[in-house]
Amino acid sequence: HPKMGRLALLCSAYIQVGSNCNRNMTKEEFKTFWTLTYPDTIPISYLFKKDYSERWFRIHSLPDSKRYAESENEWKILLERQNQIITDIFGENEKILLVTGEYNWDENATFNADEEAVFKPYDFILLDNIDLFDFKSEDYNKGDFYKPAFAETIWNSNQHDRLLKEIANDNLRAFFISINKSVIVAPNDSGIDIVFKNIQTKDFYKKQYENWLSERVDGL
Repeated sequence: HPKMGRLALLCSAYIQVGSNCNRNMTKEEFKTFWTLTYPDTIPISYLFKKDYSERWFRIHSLPDSKRYAESENEWKILLERQNQIITDIFGENEKILLVTGEYNWDENATFNADEEAVFKPYDFILLDNIDLFDFKSEDYNKGDFYKPAFAETIWNSNQHDRLLKEIANDNLRAFFISINKSVIVAPNDSGIDIVFKNIQTKDFYKKQYENWLSERVDGL
């Protein structure tokens, strides 16, 4: 079975069906996973729409595509929407990866995961620098690079609300990955970008949440 073959390949490094691993993913295993699963992009969430456009869509977190919550009621709506769709996609008690990063990071700087209080519950592993000029020279200058990091965690509804609020306020960037479901969930200050494993799964969820979609042609 093709799917089982792919899972078996990933299992050899880290993953078991059902996320029953008794150890943490290593830096090398994350790199292998990312290269096998998302070979057309790097772990920076704004790139996903362009690099995986056929499997991508965005929901808006507030009615009428409003961008920022300005009242307790709006925060309630935002968190309810985000928790509802993420839980619908991941399921409860799902083992996931949290990925973040920082631009132009160097060895003498403090990585943001070490200084942001909202990141304290997560145990991040730093990944190798990504040379952005090498990745896309038309968009970046020589010397521009990005330092990603990841942490393993569990998705349960409302467990990550503090992080979701910081992202919604555009105070930081981070996204979630379910390895078992082969899906990226990337909250932002407009809503949530989602990259599914195939077009069929995307179309299913897009229909389910059509009332939360943008009216814009580009889906933003």
